[in-house]
Amino acid sequence: MAQFTSSPIAMILVNVFLGTVGQIMLKTGMNNAGGKANAAGMAALLDAVKAIANPWVLMGFTFYGISSILWLMILKRVSLSSAYPMISLSYVFVVILSALFLGERPNWGTTAPGLLLIIVGVTLIGLGSGK
Repeated sequence: MAQFTSSPIAMILVNVFLGTVGQIMLKTGMNNAGGKANAAGMAALLDAVKAIANPWVLMGFTFYGISSILWLMILKRVSLSSAYPMISLSYVFVVILSALFLGERPNWGTTAPGLLLIIVGVTLIGLGSGK
């Protein structure tokens, strides 16, 4: 464990992975929870509260809990202005994993360039924060 905690980049990537998997689990849970997809107001709130008991939703929250603890460890070691933009890599992974596991079909003609811009931006921030 000492090796892992000495690498802020590894910690950030694991944090991104946990958040991404958490999102996929939450979406899966909400898809399986029933209720009306177009519910609004109090009905939407009640559907969300009922969904908390769904195992996928519980696991999604668990992954978020673990990622929150890891985030605290990251903040102790890395400047916020460097670490926080790297969390945007989760946008890239969520789009890819939602296509693979949830069957979502983004418009790749516009999505892929946008994801590439995120990757380039994170890379530039990472290079600029090197010491």
